[in-house]
Amino acid sequence: CKMVCYRDLFKRVYLIMEKHQIPLEQVARTFKWLGMPIDLDEVECILANLIFKNYVRGYISHAKRTLVLSKRDPFPTAAVIK
Repeated sequence: CKMVCYRDLFKRVYLIMEKHQIPLEQVARTFKWLGMPIDLDEVECILANLIFKNYVRGYISHAKRTLVLSKRDPFPTAAVIK
């Protein structure tokens, strides 16, 4: 359930930003705004797990500290429903 909530949070950030490349700093600010301050390493860890479990389609650019999402269906609903 926690991973699905994280997925939905990333999806909302994606919908607000309307970009396929999301800086991890922006996601960390979102967590801080929610009252859950976490560092960039924790954001990367959460994203890596979401990508591994196929909740999110994309990859993490470590050099640019950016989440790069798939242009086609970056948040598949079938992965969450199963």
